[in-house]
Amino acid sequence: MIQNARFNLNDIAREPSDEQLDALMEAVITQAREHAATARQQLLMRLRAEITAVDFLRARA
Repeated sequence: MIQNARFNLNDIAREPSDEQLDALMEAVITQAREHAATARQQLLMRLRAEITAVDFLRARA
């Protein structure tokens, strides 16, 4: 199993293992996907609000 020992990417004397780097990459990917999903949801909410506002103004005209 992968050991979750902390490591410092700047420490050239004790480089992280391939397993630690793989775990780090997976964590980065997961975080990036979560961030992208949140950003996408926020954009869709703003788009829906703008469409609703335009529809409201169009209905009043």
